[in-house]
Amino acid sequence: MFQRLSRMIRSFIGFFISVAEDPELILQQNIRDMNDQVPRMNESIAMVKANVTLLEREEAKYKTEMANLTAKVKAAIQANRDDIAGTYAAQLEQMKGAFARNQGREGPEDAGGAQCHRRLSPLPVAEEGRRCDGAIRSGRHQPDTRRDGAQD
Repeated sequence: MFQRLSRMIRSFIGFFISVAEDPELILQQNIRDMNDQVPRMNESIAMVKANVTLLEREEAKYKTEMANLTAKVKAAIQANRDDIAGTYAAQLEQMKGAFARNQGREGPEDAGGAQCHRRLSPLPVAEEGRRCDGAIRSGRHQPDTRRDGAQD
C-alpha cells in the first residue's frame, strides 16, 4: 500500500516538473551558456599558442647553440686542444639534454594546441546554436514524444 502511495506521489511530482519545463527556454539557455564559454576557450587557445611559440623559439635557440658548440668542438680537435674540446663537448651535452627536455614538452602542447583550436573555435558553437534553433523551431510543431510512451 505504501509503495502504491509513493508511486502516486512521484508521478504527481513528475507531472508538475514536466508541466513547468519549457524545452525552448532550456535550449536557449544552453545556447547562452555555450556562447559564454567562447571567450574562456579563446583565452585558453591563446595561452596554448603562446606556449607553443615560446617552445619553438627555445628550440631554434638550442639548435643554433648546438651547431655553434659542435663547430667549436671540431675546431678545437683540429687545433689539438683536447682540453678546450672537452669543455665544449660538456657544454654540448648539457645543451643536448636541455634540447631533449624542450622537445619532450613541446609534443603534447603542440598537438593539444592544434586539437584544442579545432575543437573550441567559435564556428562549432555557432553551428551548434543553429542546430538548437532548428530544434526549437521544429519542436514547436511536433507533439511531445517521450521514450516511455507516457502522455500528459
